[in-house]
Amino acid sequence: MSTDAPLKGMRVLEYATGVAGPYAGRLLAMFGATVAKVEPPGGDPARRQPVDDKPILEGSVSPLYVHLNAGKHNVAPDQVDPSWAHIVLADQVLSQLKDGPLDPANLNGPKLVTTTAWGAHADDPGSIDDELLVQAATGFLGFNRDPDDGPLRLPGWQSQYAAGGLAATAALTAPRMAAKHIDVSWYGAMLTCVELCYCDALHCERRREPVGAHPPTAFPSGAIPCRDGFVSPGSIRPIDWEMQCLMYGAPEWIDNPEYAHRHQRPAKIDEIWERVEPWYAERTKRELFQFALDTPWAIGMVMTPTDALADEHLLQRGFIGPITTPTGTVTGPVQPVRMPGLPVPNQHVEASAAGSVPELGPATARRLRPFGDIRVLDMTIAWAGPYAGNILGPMGVDLIKIESMSPYDGFRTQRPYDHGMKPGQEDLVHDNRFFEAGGFYNSVNKSKRSCVVTLATDEGREAFLELVRNSDALIANFSAGVLPKLGLDFQTLSAVNPKFVVVRAPAFGVDGPYSDAVGYGSIIEAMSGLGHRQGYEHEGARVSNIYLPDPLAGIHIALSLLVGLDRADRTGLGVEIDLSQQEVTWLSSGEALVLAASEGRDIGRMGNREPGVDLAELWDTSDGWIAVVADRETAPAVRARRDKIASLPMADATAVVVAAGGKAVAVHDPWSAPNVEPLASALELVEHPVTGSMRHIASPFLVDGVRPTQRSHAPLFDQHTDEIFREVAGLGDSEIEALRAGGHIGGELPVPASIGLRY
Repeated sequence: MSTDAPLKGMRVLEYATGVAGPYAGRLLAMFGATVAKVEPPGGDPARRQPVDDKPILEGSVSPLYVHLNAGKHNVAPDQVDPSWAHIVLADQVLSQLKDGPLDPANLNGPKLVTTTAWGAHADDPGSIDDELLVQAATGFLGFNRDPDDGPLRLPGWQSQYAAGGLAATAALTAPRMAAKHIDVSWYGAMLTCVELCYCDALHCERRREPVGAHPPTAFPSGAIPCRDGFVSPGSIRPIDWEMQCLMYGAPEWIDNPEYAHRHQRPAKIDEIWERVEPWYAERTKRELFQFALDTPWAIGMVMTPTDALADEHLLQRGFIGPITTPTGTVTGPVQPVRMPGLPVPNQHVEASAAGSVPELGPATARRLRPFGDIRVLDMTIAWAGPYAGNILGPMGVDLIKIESMSPYDGFRTQRPYDHGMKPGQEDLVHDNRFFEAGGFYNSVNKSKRSCVVTLATDEGREAFLELVRNSDALIANFSAGVLPKLGLDFQTLSAVNPKFVVVRAPAFGVDGPYSDAVGYGSIIEAMSGLGHRQGYEHEGARVSNIYLPDPLAGIHIALSLLVGLDRADRTGLGVEIDLSQQEVTWLSSGEALVLAASEGRDIGRMGNREPGVDLAELWDTSDGWIAVVADRETAPAVRARRDKIASLPMADATAVVVAAGGKAVAVHDPWSAPNVEPLASALELVEHPVTGSMRHIASPFLVDGVRPTQRSHAPLFDQHTDEIFREVAGLGDSEIEALRAGGHIGGELPVPASIGLRY
């Protein structure tokens, strides 16, 4: 087993400031690439970037810069030219790069990856202060709010972190393609992270109304106060509710349909609140989280950054560690996943242009197979795991979705916020085509083939291992114990295929004190720093209805998969990668961990404001809200026009702000945004045999100026089983027929109404 860093020998030249580009470089450095950072005159402005309302301490480096730039070589512009690198990261638009050394037309050898606010073809690359504008432009803020209050953004620089993660993925994608330039916009990245917000409009033809901090159809929900903070109880699965009833001392609620079915439960919210609020108030968040470790109930602590620095699980797994800076050593994220060769040494932050590149001369080509030669077994459910395949499918990867009769992917039964079926399709509940019509499932499983196999039988397992023999990788986001219990541990898989790459992505990782705990989006939000800093400024904590940790995990699953394949192509050896959804979500709040370590305090909640920006607010107009951002020079003139703006429609109001020197975008909602720009141009039509032609959020990548399209609709259950076992496993027709007859492969899902599903 090689203990070299996974990306040893890869060279990255980073011409980027702020968050997105540097985060891409930081991820690649964390995996062992040599990253040379060229800062502009005066240095990257992120060196002095505040992370909340308090200024950076005199003489110190911003926690944001430390988090994003550890492990890199800071070099002067004349120390290295682009021919040194395999990948060039830039944060300029194409008009700024034209005819220069980073113009894609002039790059001879290196591949260019750009990440800007609105895309490489825009006029303006954007700045770190544009986060509110980008989030607002996606339209999800119109839903992420209390019904009687204004829209609410996600905390920090989430669109820029998402774009950075996708840019790092693009850096490992580019060498497998003929393309010279891959572009990732913050806007496009954020759209893929909130895609499920649009399923009501795009797939059910219904408006999505705001549900506030405690969604009623998943109640008890959100961040609930306890004795020393907040917790987020899981209430989606039936077992979650049963466990809660026992904990609350209300066993009579378990079988009472007015309480037991979460679609009926909203009518009982006041009564439930009266019973459970004092129960939570008597207990600490650690006591409450212990229930998640001792029982099947899913519940999460709202962890603060200072909690995380002392957390036994994160410490034992090595996620956080020492980072040296010019002013001392602090603690921060040092290991994105667990795999051989990580964490890499030299987690240091250099002074501007203070370092040197250890190896000079042009880069030698990294010989990697094209995507058309790569086959991945996608054994994932819900959103986090399927997201990874959904973004890699249009790039050419052959993705085989592995399902079984029980359990099948539960996303097949989920309907957006339980609004029901698309008008005209309600009767599908009496037809098993119901399982093919779900907007959630169809959104995140495009470009895949379906293969149904019963892994609980010896025959099904042996048939599956024949797929492993002739595939390259497996991704799975089940709980930590599932694959070993099925007899599919890494030792077994690698004995069949020594080059096989396995990415396992449970909620809290494969091992560690919390590894057996169940977690999904809302719980990971609580456990990863988002819940602590999220919400209106008067709140103590909040868990959103966006389930952001799922796509963030999906981005890092895709990246980790490509890291593993890169390693396998170069060494001939497979690898098992242990990815914690909690940890990769903490990466998008890494500055909060560094702040807690360096200043001993938790990051402040800022509501909709931007740190270090004089004006960043949401203003009401005559027909909706607009997001407004202005710097110190223009803020007085922009503020002077607020009263006038209140009587204008959104379009006119944004024009007034821009004329005064500020920036503004309209805040639509998931119902209206798909019908206006820029979202309308970010959709693609996908034909589906049950639902017909449906609009979906398109790929976040532009490859040489062209957006890759999905190769097919999400697969029907059991659609490709026979062809996959014939083409991939090499089985004959008689063998396939015998496996089907024995119930080891294939199958037909039951009529939904017959098993109690109703929408």
